[in-house]
Amino acid sequence: MKRIAVSVWAIACSVCFSLPCLAQANPWNGSWKIDPSTVKYDGPTFTITTAADGYVVTRQGKPGPKTVCDGKPHKDPTDGAMVTCNKVGSGYVVEVSNNGKRTNKVTTSVSGNMMTRKNEVFPDDGSSPFTMTSEAKRVSGGPGINGEWKTVTIRESQDKGILSIHVNGNEVAFKETDNDKPVMLKLDGTPVKFMGGTMSVKADGPHKLIVIYAGADGKTRRHNTFELSADGKSLTETDVTPDPSPSTTSMKFHKM
Repeated sequence: MKRIAVSVWAIACSVCFSLPCLAQANPWNGSWKIDPSTVKYDGPTFTITTAADGYVVTRQGKPGPKTVCDGKPHKDPTDGAMVTCNKVGSGYVVEVSNNGKRTNKVTTSVSGNMMTRKNEVFPDDGSSPFTMTSEAKRVSGGPGINGEWKTVTIRESQDKGILSIHVNGNEVAFKETDNDKPVMLKLDGTPVKFMGGTMSVKADGPHKLIVIYAGADGKTRRHNTFELSADGKSLTETDVTPDPSPSTTSMKFHKM
C-alpha cells in the first residue's frame, strides 16, 4: 500500500505553527504495527472484453487502449511504454518496459468466478523487486476473463505490517511497511522523486497528515491521510485512489 507517515509535531515547528516546540519525545516517532483485523478495502469495478487479438479494460465506462496479445512489443499510447502480451490458458502474461528497462510482469488467471492478477514490479530506483497480488470477484458476464469484475483483495509481498518513523530537524526518514529502505522527505511539502513519480506531505492540524503520491505526469495517484490518536498510541491510515480505478483502504497501527 506504500504506507507513509511523518511527524506533524516537527512540521508544526518548521513552519511556525502556534504549537510550542518542546524538548520532548516526538509522538509520531517510533515503530508502528498494523492491526490486520482493522483493514478494510473497497476496490474498483471494471470490465474486460476480449477479442482474437487481445483485450480491452473498461473503467467507469471509459475503455482503455487495446492490449494486443501477439507476443510482440507494442507501444502503449497513454505513456509510451512497450507492452508485450501473450495469451496463456484462460488469462494473459503481460510484460512492460520503459526506456529499455523492464518495469512490470503481470500474470492474470481465472478460476471459476475469481480472477487473480499477479503484478511483479521492478523499481527504477534500484530497490528490490516486489509483487502486488489482487483478487477480483465476477459481477457478471463470462466465460473466462470476459465480464464485469470487482477487486476484493490486494496485498504486497514486501508488506511486513510495520511502519518506522524518525524525525531529524526539518527532515523525516521513514521506512514504509512495503519498502526495503527508508525514504527521506523535507517537512515543507516539497515533492521528492519516488517510484517513477513524486511524493509530498502536508500537515492538517496537529494530529493529521496528508500525503500525496503523484505520477510522472503530475496527476495524483493516491491520497493518504494519517491521524494520530489523542493518547499517541495508535495511528489510523486512510488511502484513497482516484479515478479511473477508484478504491479506498483503511487500517489502524499501534505503537510498538
